[in-house]
Amino acid sequence: MKLRKLTSALLALSMVLTAAVQVNAAGMSEYVRMNDGVSYSMTSPSFWINKYKSTAVFGDSEERILHTPDEIATLNRLNAQTESVGDSSISIYDIEGEIDGSFVRSIFEQISAPSDPSSVFLGGKPTDQAYWDELIDNADMDNVPDTVEVKFGYSTARSSLRAFPSYDFIGEDKDDRFFDVMVYSEYMPFRPLVVVHESKDGNWYYVIFEGYSGWVNKRYVALCESREDWVERMEPEDFLVVTGRELRLQDDVRAPSLSGQLIPMGTRLPLVKKKDIPRFINDRETTGCYVVKLPVRKADGYITDKYSLISIKEDVNIGYLDYTSENVIRLAMKRLGDRYGWAGVNFSNDCSGMAGEIFRCFGIKLPRGSGQIAGYSNVNNVDVSEMTADEKREVLDDAAIGSLLWFKGHIMIYLGMHEGVPYCISATGTYVDGNENMMDTNSVIITNMERTYRANGETWLEDLGRVITV
Repeated sequence: MKLRKLTSALLALSMVLTAAVQVNAAGMSEYVRMNDGVSYSMTSPSFWINKYKSTAVFGDSEERILHTPDEIATLNRLNAQTESVGDSSISIYDIEGEIDGSFVRSIFEQISAPSDPSSVFLGGKPTDQAYWDELIDNADMDNVPDTVEVKFGYSTARSSLRAFPSYDFIGEDKDDRFFDVMVYSEYMPFRPLVVVHESKDGNWYYVIFEGYSGWVNKRYVALCESREDWVERMEPEDFLVVTGRELRLQDDVRAPSLSGQLIPMGTRLPLVKKKDIPRFINDRETTGCYVVKLPVRKADGYITDKYSLISIKEDVNIGYLDYTSENVIRLAMKRLGDRYGWAGVNFSNDCSGMAGEIFRCFGIKLPRGSGQIAGYSNVNNVDVSEMTADEKREVLDDAAIGSLLWFKGHIMIYLGMHEGVPYCISATGTYVDGNENMMDTNSVIITNMERTYRANGETWLEDLGRVITV
């Protein structure tokens, strides 16, 4: 009898809480504008997860792990990212200590100043040839030796990889603040790199990252004493993964190089075991915190480690998250409303950058560009480019939520079907609405793929080229 009363009470409480959540959602929807064909309820991961579980072959059972850690490690090896020039390519992990200087020079030969310097703008004014000549001179690529003795190191903060050794913002028009033609990619913290050249003024390194390269200021590079030390640091036994949209390291006057840093989703932070944690760090008791050991640059340019405290209430995970479709959706929804940033401009993400951060939470290293992601191999990568819209809809109806969707120039994360219509979420620069208006959205948005158009007049569904379930 008591058990029956308790059960009734819990059921009543559940109904009250559910009603409260619905009222709260209804209230919030009055203050949040959504895209055409998108409702406020669609911003909840459970909206899509519950739909998926009700139709997926495993029903309401526990979430199915798509790949084990060992399988993910194999995928990373099979899809290892390389820096390529023509028919030649190289992975940083294959570099033993030297690299052919002609390869380095060939990388830089792919970079050029604009044919018309006045077509791009610095500080609202057109550039001139003298400006670009000065940058080329400082790059000093003519003095790359035939055999380059490389240096191994780690990134120590988020920055950007540049086409030339300069942090000048070069826009395509005088008012542009979103597309910096100098930027190749974001430069993520605490990742391995190889230094292959130095600028004439001694302030910049040309580095090869995982699959791409560019100039970065030396203050964001910590060099290793040896390749052995570099390799040993790559796979920490214990680590946290940032699973929130970003993590802000706490202010610490004793560790100014780490103080207040913004750490992106998917970043791995080496974790100190409880038995090795001191009682106090930098005049703070360590109670209630994880302690991570992060690389910083010493005055001589070489690497050392500093402890940093992370509250146990932060949005982090010990080790990688289980790779499930549902977890992809949960992570993607944390990015809703974020600013879009081409190649990491304004410390934001473009479409492939956002997808890359999400999949890093599982240990999966996606290629940096949307075109390279479209060619991701040894997974269920379906070419739907020649299918009709109805045929594509059928493929999506059977696809796992969290799959990657691609058309030329853009990567999206599939949310699922609602009333026969496919939806996705992505970091989006522009789209065309139903009234043929070009929208400079510059945000992470949920998209009804049948009411959103491309510049060619086709809907996102009609233009869909690939459905990739990693």
